Amino acid sequence: MKKLKYIITCSVLLTGLVSGCYYDETAVFQGLPQNVSLKNDVMLIFNNSCNTAGCHDAEGSHSPSLVADQAFDALISGQYINTVEPEKSRLYLELNAGMPPSGPLSANEMKIILGWITDGAKDN
Repeated sequence: MKKLKYIITCSVLLTGLVSGCYYDETAVFQGLPQNVSLKNDVMLIFNNSCNTAGCHDAEGSHSPSLVADQAFDALISGQYINTVEPEKSRLYLELNAGMPPSGPLSANEMKIILGWITDGAKDN
């Protein structure tokens, strides 16, 4: 009988710990960041994941060019940004669909990009 109580107690505690870990992880990503800067926030993501040689670089391998001096104009003129319905922005949809090929962006990086679009996709 003691062994059964011990097993039940351990199961309940283990379930609580696992559930608690999941909750803590999701709480980090609540809401969108505000005042996101293209230069200081979004370009870091593009530089690390998108504008490498053979991808969205200055050579025009793939559109749009996501190098610092071309990214804003390329995103706007190519209609990759929808500030009225940010989740329907072509940039956001393509990133959600599996770009970049080197591996998906983290949930935090996706929220930074969506936050920038939601804030009006300013050239800042």
